[in-house]
Amino acid sequence: MKKRYLFLNPKNYSSNNIIKMSNFISKYQADENSLVGNFAISIEEIQIQLKEYLRQQKHSFFQFVKDNSGEIRGFLGSFFSDPNTVRLVGPFVTNIEQEREEISERLFEKILEKYKSLKNIKLRVAFTRKNIFLKGFFEIHEFKQYNAERTMELKLHEWQPKRYELIYTDFSKVEIRDYLKSDFNTIQKIHPLGAYFSADDMVKNLNDQRHLTIAVLNAKVVGYVYYEDFKADGFTDICFVNVMPAARNIRIGTILLHHAIEDSFKIKKIRKIIISVSIDNRAAFRLYKRLGFKETTIFLAYELKLF
Repeated sequence: MKKRYLFLNPKNYSSNNIIKMSNFISKYQADENSLVGNFAISIEEIQIQLKEYLRQQKHSFFQFVKDNSGEIRGFLGSFFSDPNTVRLVGPFVTNIEQEREEISERLFEKILEKYKSLKNIKLRVAFTRKNIFLKGFFEIHEFKQYNAERTMELKLHEWQPKRYELIYTDFSKVEIRDYLKSDFNTIQKIHPLGAYFSADDMVKNLNDQRHLTIAVLNAKVVGYVYYEDFKADGFTDICFVNVMPAARNIRIGTILLHHAIEDSFKIKKIRKIIISVSIDNRAAFRLYKRLGFKETTIFLAYELKLF
């Protein structure tokens, strides 16, 4: 690597560095050919995420590369989504003098060095199917694809509430309410293993932008929907809709989705809602289509197990 490049990862990032990194990342996130999962798009939302991970996770690790002029040329971040899973964001690298691969290699080497002492760790990354560079980069490093997800979106001007009336008619038997601490044990049982983040991480980060809504049937918690508002990006991301097996096929999930959609469009004044579904989950895909969601992007999910 030429000496004119400086690799940095200070623990106490200055506000100025966070702004510069957010500006750099946002340019890539706005392009489907370089878009990665698990991160926002706008500069404002990326700043919020960077500050949050730096504040809450001692093992988060954000690297950036500067040239002699101080301009950022590359970025790779990592954070834990559960005790055994490290999520990667990037690498994002400008293709200067054909050095993109070399800078990416150096960034990734530092990731391996950071986590090599930890046992039974998975490195995971998600990116759009059009992101040819990352697909090739991670396959060279022996990452294996473990999932592929369709991203679907529903825009405010395309929303037709009457679609829901055709799917279900009786709300009276199901109570929809906010999450309570006493719900946690049941939520933990419903929450899928290997999900993007654990039930514990989901409930401890609730705030005005992160919502957990519960479905109660016959005085028992039977399901939930968890969604996040990215107001600067103009959308709500419905991350999880899960219902316990004994309560499936009675449209609990549809009722929860209806609540999240109405809350986002009517109360929060969000412009669009996105939701992801595994390409193998045809039943959920059909449901989302009936509710007006349209497929926009396919994300590939890759992992590398470290022992």
